[in-house]
Amino acid sequence: MLWSGCWEPDSVGFKRIYAITDVFNGKLYIGSACGNDCLLNRWSSYANNLTGGNVELKKVLEEKGKKYIQTNFKYSILEIFDTKTKQEYILERENYWKKVFETKKFGMNKNKCIGGYDEIKKRR
Repeated sequence: MLWSGCWEPDSVGFKRIYAITDVFNGKLYIGSACGNDCLLNRWSSYANNLTGGNVELKKVLEEKGKKYIQTNFKYSILEIFDTKTKQEYILERENYWKKVFETKKFGMNKNKCIGGYDEIKKRR
């Protein structure tokens, strides 16, 4: 697995928006770590099972295997937030990046984000 961006022990508690890039085919997955566990636990779930529970990443694992993910997935940080930043705002930013990179159409973001930007807009 390839790691890039700010990844230092004293900064793991910050909330972040990250990208997982399949460097073989260029597809992206955009995610956020904005709950109580922040980035350390979120990325630990990717390290432990390679999918973080994501439906599309599970398909890649089933179709191409563990070695493919370990060799071709690069993990990067797009934005960093203070721990006091509201989850609603972080989800808005996550969806902004999904739109910028069109990851729902061309990438690996197929899950519906409960509490995400589209749901928040409906409530306003």
